[in-house]
Amino acid sequence: MLPPTMTLDQDILVWINQGWAHPWTDRLFVWVSGRESFALPLLVAMLVLLAWRYRSDGVRLWITMLLVMLLGDALGNVLKHLLGQYRPCYDFYQALRPVPGASWPCSSKASGMPSNHALNYFAVLGFLAMTTRRRLLACNLAGVAILVGLSRIYLGKHYPLQVLAGAALGIAWGTTASWLGLRYLHFVQRVHNGRIAHD
Repeated sequence: MLPPTMTLDQDILVWINQGWAHPWTDRLFVWVSGRESFALPLLVAMLVLLAWRYRSDGVRLWITMLLVMLLGDALGNVLKHLLGQYRPCYDFYQALRPVPGASWPCSSKASGMPSNHALNYFAVLGFLAMTTRRRLLACNLAGVAILVGLSRIYLGKHYPLQVLAGAALGIAWGTTASWLGLRYLHFVQRVHNGRIAHD
């Protein structure tokens, strides 16, 4: 039963959550939204890729990327605490379709703004796109980040504006971190210039 009046944010949320409903999209979005099922294997794959392409500098770049993610996550948690905005699976769950495999309704009340999933994935996108200058990598990461952001809306975990805020913060933080790395870290400069470390 939908509320008699809804905001545009809620309209888009309901359209994605209900209008896109299909067993395949249920499985896809539950998978890409999971940290253990998707994020951790992706991190391992990125370590292998960066180490293969840039050797020891690639490993250092990967460790720096993890630090960027952790700091971004901390920033997101501070903003969640300050803004105290509800998730849709807490205050709007009666109007949404529970997705099989996703926890429902959520227990975390004031933790919706911004989406940390979106923030982290877009921070990695911004950081690696600027430091490696690899277009194929950037395009693939952009596709993954968008898919993860959509999954948070589809599963009712975040409102669209919460995901957009996380994405914008992530891009801003990731590009800022890449600028700092290019300015102060020699191995980031070598990766950026396409040189391979021999140590």
